[in-house]
Amino acid sequence: MKPFGFCSLRFLGWAFILVMVAVLFAATSWAEWRFLPALELEESYDSNIYLSSDNETSDFITRLSPELRLEEVSANRTFAASYIMNLYRFNSHDENNYIGHGADLSWDQRLSRNLSWHIMNTYYRSEEPLEEDPAYTGRRETRNEYSRNMVDTGFTYQFGQEDRVTVSYLDSRLKNTDPDIEDDVEYGPSLELEYWLTRRHGLILGYSWSRIDYEDEEPSNQFDEIDLGYQWRQSPHTMLHLDYGLVLFSSKAPAEEGDRYDDYNVQSIAAGFDHDFGPSYSLSCFLGCFFYNPKESGSDKGPLYGLDLVRSFSRGSVTLSGEGGYRLDYSGAETEGFTEYKGVSLSTTYSMSPRTELYASTSYMHEKAEEEERTRDETWDISVGTSYEILSWLSGALELTQLERNSSDEEDEFRDSLIFFRLRGTYEWR
Repeated sequence: MKPFGFCSLRFLGWAFILVMVAVLFAATSWAEWRFLPALELEESYDSNIYLSSDNETSDFITRLSPELRLEEVSANRTFAASYIMNLYRFNSHDENNYIGHGADLSWDQRLSRNLSWHIMNTYYRSEEPLEEDPAYTGRRETRNEYSRNMVDTGFTYQFGQEDRVTVSYLDSRLKNTDPDIEDDVEYGPSLELEYWLTRRHGLILGYSWSRIDYEDEEPSNQFDEIDLGYQWRQSPHTMLHLDYGLVLFSSKAPAEEGDRYDDYNVQSIAAGFDHDFGPSYSLSCFLGCFFYNPKESGSDKGPLYGLDLVRSFSRGSVTLSGEGGYRLDYSGAETEGFTEYKGVSLSTTYSMSPRTELYASTSYMHEKAEEEERTRDETWDISVGTSYEILSWLSGALELTQLERNSSDEEDEFRDSLIFFRLRGTYEWR
């Protein structure tokens, strides 16, 4: 039995959004709107369209993408909505031809001097083995249709210059045609409070409750998350902070040895430092530790850290990033539950001329999953490319990407090379 009328309610969020947009148009027809239609054509070569470990299949792919975007900014409102249709045509394996869709909505409305309301919605339908949302790291073994819709809406009340409380609600729905992947619904409320005791000392308190219900007989998962933070503004350019987090995970599944649904809690503590060195350098970093405490087995611990160093110059920038800690992933393809990870990335952009830009990036990620049969994944990602403004309304891009994953499970290993050439035309109408 599908939870909460899964099929009948999957379009409820979009119905609500369409009604609200219609009301907005009717009430503010005099406002200044920007209408931004665009058309994108991409020709690409993919060396492994299924991301297979032992049966690599290459193909040339054509993608045609018409896009519509609507924007409006006023004293009391910021609104942006977009829709894109992706028509994919495979040259040799036309059984993989499909039409993808993507839509985004961001709406912030001031209701009074101190009270505001927001809604953010993201929807996409795809058949790609890797999802476009980086929060979902699993890989699908087939090119079957799936869609994901995520809605976040809530109210913010500002009771001081920097003091605010936000109450919001999240609803995320995954729908699959792949019989081996469960449909699911993730939902729950959250609360965040930011309060400054003085101009230099502030507190952040947060709490969220969420639950994931699955389509068939998989047990539901529940999360309770508490965050406490202290901030010290040492100077206008320097911020120090100390953070504590607690996550309580529980499931309806019986606790058995080796069962990934075993109840547990994760505690974490970290100290951080943010500093703006001026127009050329900025640094944000934190360092700490997390403690993983399963109910039916021994505890474990690991490092918690993050780094973002940005160097800007007249013609571009260089960004060095690093991150390590844990991730809880129970929704989507090949979900791994509790996963410990660490990674690093380096990216740079350089403008050769006002119309020509070069860019490059490389990243490495090491993941260690809870399940014994899949304990290690290492992923490398390297990209280089260039973009060129042909006309004021037309631009082009050429990019090469190499993606490789090594794993303790040979079936999860793959290598993929992607080369694409893209033309994009845009038009602005007011």
